Amino acid sequence: MVQMSLKTKKLEIEIVERPDYKWALIVPASSVRMGEISRELVKSKDCVDYLRHVMLFVGKSRYECKKWLDTNKQAVLRLGIPYEVS
Repeated sequence: MVQMSLKTKKLEIEIVERPDYKWALIVPASSVRMGEISRELVKSKDCVDYLRHVMLFVGKSRYECKKWLDTNKQAVLRLGIPYEVS
């Protein structure tokens, strides 16, 4: 069971069919956790972390995407949490 705080939004994970008849898993991911923005810039408040929709996995079927998501759920959840400075 995943506990969420009041500040944490529910992740909007999508599994969509591509034009080439394969299925893609699309999730929101933090730009800092993906490495696009430096953590130091966010700490110094020169930049703000934002969520961006990214294709994480491409499979032959919807079932294959769901299976991959089930095995990698913790990593996907971590990617979806924006980096914040307290």
